[in-house]
Amino acid sequence: MTAIAHPNCPACASSLEEAESIHGGDRLHGTPGKFDVLICGSCGAGLTLPVVGDEELAAYYPADYNAYALPDSRLLNRLATALFRSRYGRSLKRHPLSLLTSDGGGKLLDVGGGRGDLGVIVGPIGWQTTVLDPSEAACEAARRRGLASFVGTVTDSPLKPNGDFDAVVFQHSLEHVVDPLEALRAAAQHLRPGGTLIVTLPNFGSWQSRRCRANWFHLDLPRHRTHMTQSSLTILLERAGLTAPGLSTSTSSDGLPMSIEYRLAGGRSANQKVRLVLAALGMLLLPVTLATSVASGQGDILHASAKKPTAHLR
Repeated sequence: MTAIAHPNCPACASSLEEAESIHGGDRLHGTPGKFDVLICGSCGAGLTLPVVGDEELAAYYPADYNAYALPDSRLLNRLATALFRSRYGRSLKRHPLSLLTSDGGGKLLDVGGGRGDLGVIVGPIGWQTTVLDPSEAACEAARRRGLASFVGTVTDSPLKPNGDFDAVVFQHSLEHVVDPLEALRAAAQHLRPGGTLIVTLPNFGSWQSRRCRANWFHLDLPRHRTHMTQSSLTILLERAGLTAPGLSTSTSSDGLPMSIEYRLAGGRSANQKVRLVLAALGMLLLPVTLATSVASGQGDILHASAKKPTAHLR
């Protein structure tokens, strides 16, 4: 792990030397280690320290990590497929993925695309998807589903940044990189002028994040290396040279029940009955969660879209 002597905010570059912090560990898989999330007083972004290197970070992604492969069981496979199809079906009707339905298709780069769920969904509406993911297992799963897939990250991949993609998507992947500004600038190089960049990640400025703190499900230490608010993500997009940023939020179905489980059990419970009871409780509370998110103006998931300029401004 890497210590940073004088840490700066990953979004606005303000000093984090005297920043407030959240202290916690890996609540999801229980792997060893304690981490601090330093909170920027200027834009509200968070930075996870110490920084876990890429090789070390692989240990925090087990073989059955959700984004890698569908379950082997035929029944569970069908259920998982129905779930992601239902989820994406709803998402394509609202910002920012709704932009893909109005753009008429083209070439799409799915950064951190895992097993290729998004590519499977948008293929029938005209998008030719290329998956980029650091996991060979995830890439192989995507290839089996007929998608072009390459092992790597947006800043270190076999793909040349020729500006030939009509859209680049970070679907719950930008928070996993050490330097989100570098990642967004690299993504912009893959976009054609006028192309669309789409980002979805946890909303660090949501009421769930503020209330649950280290028990917040979407904090996901140490896999989530940075944490963004509406202000910090807007700053990042603008610093990356992207224009017309649009923001929205939504409320996830798993954020609150998992946070309740973390609070009561200290992490993900090994007892299946306990997990089912807590999940049921969370689902019963979903109307309250939605109402609270509406009242606060922010759900626990943050979405953004932006454009690559069609010409350099003088």
